[in-house]
Amino acid sequence: MIKKYLTVILFVLSSLLTATFIGLLLRDYFVVYSYGSAPFYLYVIVRAAEFLLPAIACLVAGFIVKKCVN
Repeated sequence: MIKKYLTVILFVLSSLLTATFIGLLLRDYFVVYSYGSAPFYLYVIVRAAEFLLPAIACLVAGFIVKKCVN
């Protein structure tokens, strides 16, 4: 039962991290980038390292836990 809830929590956390990545990247593009001196792809790389890597890790962990439950 706990593993089932853990799977749901990991999937939800993965989607929240992805949504946060998109939201902050949009904010970076429309608000911060006009004042920044770095190329925009650096903003994307930094945000991906901050949010997409943990989202992928949560997604993989969720699939592993789900596989162990069934």
